Amino acid sequence: MVRSQTTQSFVARIWLERDAGKEANWRGHVQHVQGGEELYFQSFAEVCEFLERVSGVSAACLDMAAPRPVAVPPGGDTGGRKRKAGG
Repeated sequence: MVRSQTTQSFVARIWLERDAGKEANWRGHVQHVQGGEELYFQSFAEVCEFLERVSGVSAACLDMAAPRPVAVPPGGDTGGRKRKAGG
């Protein structure tokens, strides 16, 4: 079987947002480098749909049926890593 491969580039920025109830959810922004299309997203399912739409390739994505909140320790501990100022 011969595989056809084309390379496409995407730039993604992903961060955690904490709501008033102290639950954290992943949010982000992804941009298709070649075409300039971009998406601000609130779930990884949205990213999968975006990748399929701009690439024209339908691919199996990770199980994204239900978003799962991320537990963030009190005080937003980063596990000993320093945060970049202003970010």
